[in-house]
Amino acid sequence: MLLRYRTIPSLLSDIDTIFDTAFPVRRTPSYTNAPSALSMKDAGDSLSVTLALPGIAKEDVKVTLHDGLLTVVAERRAPELKENERWLRNEIGYGRTERSVALPYPVVTENVTAAHENGLLRIVLPKAEEAKPKQIAIR
Repeated sequence: MLLRYRTIPSLLSDIDTIFDTAFPVRRTPSYTNAPSALSMKDAGDSLSVTLALPGIAKEDVKVTLHDGLLTVVAERRAPELKENERWLRNEIGYGRTERSVALPYPVVTENVTAAHENGLLRIVLPKAEEAKPKQIAIR
């Protein structure tokens, strides 16, 4: 099959090759405000929110909940280069990232838990009583 045009990924690959040849050492790309992948699951009596935060220590993560808005702020710190070291290529982004998500139900803020393991932050938010499913008796 003959195409009249080139695909965008092919063009982007060509542009990368040109820049790699002309400028073999790239600066670290900006990580500021890059969104983290997020999943939210309804587990019946709780919500579970998981964020991908690879390479970020739990000490560099802050979780807040205010007026039904869950916010996670994290920072990936750049490693220091020693005196005789230089980057040949560095595509790992560093800096601050922030992600907020509105919760679909009211939650019990006092019982919210968070755990950081293997690059994933998992937050469990117990639903408030008025948000839990209720069985309705039929007469």
